[in-house]
Amino acid sequence: GRRNVKVEERKRDDENNNITNKNVVAGRDEEIELVIPPVFDKCTSVLEAEKQIEAQDLYWEAVCEYGKIGLDEAEKLLLKSIQRNPFVGEPHVVLGQLYLGKGRYEEAEKAAEKGLILLPEWGSPW
Repeated sequence: GRRNVKVEERKRDDENNNITNKNVVAGRDEEIELVIPPVFDKCTSVLEAEKQIEAQDLYWEAVCEYGKIGLDEAEKLLLKSIQRNPFVGEPHVVLGQLYLGKGRYEEAEKAAEKGLILLPEWGSPW
């Protein structure tokens, strides 16, 4: 049927473009270790919707209102956000930037590193 025609066309295209399967190793995929995502303590924790919403609201207040509330208050809001939802990277990264601006370099490095570890665990921004 139609599927066989497509398969044959693909084989022909691969041959014409000198594509081979010489790098395929038999049994290779069977030895791939399945990795449990580190999000939510490797799927052993649950984040309540209420805490997620609170954390997100605190984060956005810190980011959007720091000019009005000041950096000290923004820091408190970011720390509260992280306390309510420690699984996302954005609050950590912003906290690192805040610490950097205050000359608190060791704290900045730790916060930024934590955030950069967490960021790729999600498929989308928070």
